[in-house]
Amino acid sequence: MRLITILVAILVSATTYAGHHEESESNAAKAKLFFTAFLAGDQKTAKSLAGDDFTFVYKGRAQLSNQVQNKEDFFGNWSNNVIAKLVPKGFTKFDFVKSISEDDSVIWLVEGDADGVNGRYNNEYVFVFEFSNGKILSIAEYNSDLLVATRLYKQKLVPDE
Repeated sequence: MRLITILVAILVSATTYAGHHEESESNAAKAKLFFTAFLAGDQKTAKSLAGDDFTFVYKGRAQLSNQVQNKEDFFGNWSNNVIAKLVPKGFTKFDFVKSISEDDSVIWLVEGDADGVNGRYNNEYVFVFEFSNGKILSIAEYNSDLLVATRLYKQKLVPDE
């Protein structure tokens, strides 16, 4: 009887793990689809993947960093005044290199390349997604904000005196 109890416990644990694993993989696929659709101009699909309380924040030290965008701001302001103006021809490369998922969290490592307003712009990104009820609750973007400042905004580096 004890052996049967142990086997049932192992089976339940494996099934529970498989369910969480499948959900994490599904969230990773949704996160990838979100950016694929968004960058292709398919806001309808991207918006459908974002929850009502969706937020986006670009992390770093640049002027546009750490300003939390709600769903309306992201699809309006961020899309039209940041992405469209700085990378008007879109990305020539936006490769999803690796995802790391656990429960309702997904991290995507991405390599991007584009013809920016001031010439070539290539950066590496880390996107941290949080999900709730199968929808994207939040995204935090990390990349080289120094590269953003110098290549997209043409800011100059000055020595610290």
